[in-house]
Amino acid sequence: MPSLSNLLYKKASAYTSLEALRIRDRSISYQELSEQALIVAAALRDSGAERETIGIVGQRKASSYFGVLGILFAGCHYTPINPKYSEARVLAILREAKIRFLVGDRADLEMLEPVLATEGAPSIEAIILPEGAAPSGRSWRDEISLRALKPLARPVAAEAEDLAYILFTSGSTGLPKGVKVAHANVLAFLRSMSALYRLSPGFRASQTFDFSFDPSVSDMFFTWAEGGRLCVLPEEEVLLPHEYIRREGITFWNSVPAIAAFMFKMGHLSPGCFPELRHSMFCGEQFPRHVADAWQQAAPYSTVENLYGPTEATVYISRHLYAPAEKNHPFRNEIIPIGRHFPEHEFALVDEAGEKVPGAAVGEIVFKGPQITNGYLNDQRKTDAVFVTFPWDPSGATWYKSGDLGFYNGDGDLECIGRRDSQIKLGGRRIEIGEIEAVLGLFPQTRDAMVVALRDEQKIVTGCLAFTTSVLTKQEESFIRRESMKHIERVFFPKRIVAIEAFPLTASGKRDRVALAKLAEELMAESRHSL
Repeated sequence: MPSLSNLLYKKASAYTSLEALRIRDRSISYQELSEQALIVAAALRDSGAERETIGIVGQRKASSYFGVLGILFAGCHYTPINPKYSEARVLAILREAKIRFLVGDRADLEMLEPVLATEGAPSIEAIILPEGAAPSGRSWRDEISLRALKPLARPVAAEAEDLAYILFTSGSTGLPKGVKVAHANVLAFLRSMSALYRLSPGFRASQTFDFSFDPSVSDMFFTWAEGGRLCVLPEEEVLLPHEYIRREGITFWNSVPAIAAFMFKMGHLSPGCFPELRHSMFCGEQFPRHVADAWQQAAPYSTVENLYGPTEATVYISRHLYAPAEKNHPFRNEIIPIGRHFPEHEFALVDEAGEKVPGAAVGEIVFKGPQITNGYLNDQRKTDAVFVTFPWDPSGATWYKSGDLGFYNGDGDLECIGRRDSQIKLGGRRIEIGEIEAVLGLFPQTRDAMVVALRDEQKIVTGCLAFTTSVLTKQEESFIRRESMKHIERVFFPKRIVAIEAFPLTASGKRDRVALAKLAEELMAESRHSL
């Protein structure tokens, strides 16, 4: 039967001598990757693991990659557990996924031990350490004990509908929700990617993402399915990777736009500085045009692409190939479109009643196709709320309601203008947060500005606050305020423009709006107390 594990095993067997992984100065061939994964798989099976969720702890280590592939080869599915998560989040994931086994690197596993020792933590039956020796007194299955095991001859057979991984995303209640992704979903994604990118074995792909952010799935599995070398950026170089890109000769880049924006701000996107890049992919958040223009100049032989897709759609489901000719094209809020849907999939825009919106009207983005997952772990209510059918679709297929708002521009490309809940109402008038940010983006000093809404105790919007990494003089802020009135009403201009040293980031590398909203509340509370 077709499965992700079988596909990756076949590819590793075909590309044995090619380099599959580059981690700092260490080179790991496809043969070594596959052999180590089969050993991890044997250890899991010997410990009693069978078609269940296995926790993969940590990342950017060889053990992490041996672990991910080994879990799949064991006929199981993985869920990432970052030891830097809060204790509450780690415990919630362990409980929700009913995790009995952990695989990872020694340092990462040791960071997790205090959480595992807390009262009420689930019992862990085995901890697999693919490389290195277990700490003294620990009954972990480490490299020494694994050598005594006979590796599996080949991966355990998996069905297309079996789970490949569960990714826990932040829910609206603050509790993580587990998105269940099947082998069939990932195989459909890989088909879509192969149809869009014709790559020769040996290409050099970046790996910038935390395992808990699903573009890491593309980094790993698409690279290995096509015979590429996965170049794992050290954590200390992720935010400013200009030297790494040149040093490793990266040809296939993938990151959040925030990384490119920070490089641009720090002066590391000089024209022609990345001559070896051939494909540059950005995803996970809105992609400002000025950043795309700067990257295009820095990587003159590379495509510049905006990819879109929530975890529930298995990584990406659409893309826009940004062309040099579009430099002065009118895009709403100066944000690159999310473009056209992937093969085998379909988009629609609907209103609050679930009816299709006409022409170029704004609507909620919904989509269907083989990449759409089958819902959330242990939460049928949330699943039923967003995985739906529509009377106007005679096929009866399941559509996913993204919560994102968009419209089709004159070229037929889909533009995403933000979340359905990012619209604010002030003085009886409505505006998208993105529109305020777009106006601030017209000025060099506030080009990177992020805006958050301020709410009172009844959750009614009372105004907004803007954050930027530039320190403005009173004259500059006054000028920006005055000029902004030409584009937005006075009531929508931020009450304050606050300079911060750097934007807080989520674990996936995106700029953290939740953290900024909390900071805005604290700043306004301090202002009230000082009066």
